[in-house]
Amino acid sequence: MKTSFFIAAFCLVSLSIFIGWVKFQKNNGDVSIAVKDTDDAYTYTASFDEDYTGKVQNYINHSIKPNSLFKSTHDYFNVTTTLKDGTDFYIKESPGDLKIVIDKKKNSTSSYLRIKKMCDGISNVLKGR
Repeated sequence: MKTSFFIAAFCLVSLSIFIGWVKFQKNNGDVSIAVKDTDDAYTYTASFDEDYTGKVQNYINHSIKPNSLFKSTHDYFNVTTTLKDGTDFYIKESPGDLKIVIDKKKNSTSSYLRIKKMCDGISNVLKGR
């Protein structure tokens, strides 16, 4: 009887540890990037390890100078913003997740290419280049 109690207790503790490990496990460096480029809009979506959030935010801030969006790696954004050059785009960002959408009909070709180049650079940051 004692043996079955200890086996049941061991299994319960092991299951609890496994569930906790799975639930609180980090992204392990996995990067997921999706780009959708249609006639109307350019959409960039990325999911990545939260440790890269600061690097991504710094790169975005550098790319949109003289503007700046991020002050801290704990910032959460879900806004449509207009840069000083007139570029208008949507950005949704939280640690480990990013979505950028630019409407091609509301923006000039140079604005679209600027955001596309920025997104290509974000991909390079996430890939460690």
